[in-house]
Amino acid sequence: MRIDFKKIGSKKRSFSVEKEGVVFSGEYKRENELVDIRGRLEKGLSVECARCGREFMIKLDEKIHLKANDGIFRGSIDGFDVVEFFEGFVDFEELLGGEIESIRLDYHLCPECTDGEEFSYEI
Repeated sequence: MRIDFKKIGSKKRSFSVEKEGVVFSGEYKRENELVDIRGRLEKGLSVECARCGREFMIKLDEKIHLKANDGIFRGSIDGFDVVEFFEGFVDFEELLGGEIESIRLDYHLCPECTDGEEFSYEI
């Protein structure tokens, strides 16, 4: 789902995209020159155990709050990541893909390697 930066107004709009069983949904709106995106990552994701290499599923139910900019962002905003897009669009599927890869690159242990303790990912 791609939205043209020029068409994003100050009124909240909903979005929802899915990739690899992970759902990223929420709202977006313009705030000055940036787009404010608030959403949730939900459902499950297959990851690899860092100890034994076995694949297993983790549950996701995490809030995501970030800002998007059309082109290079030359300012700073405390506490926020600003994602830069260079084709004139906010691409929610690209954002979701980046979040999925970030989660997969984290250190995960399967239930067998944690002595049966439940493990869930936290952002």
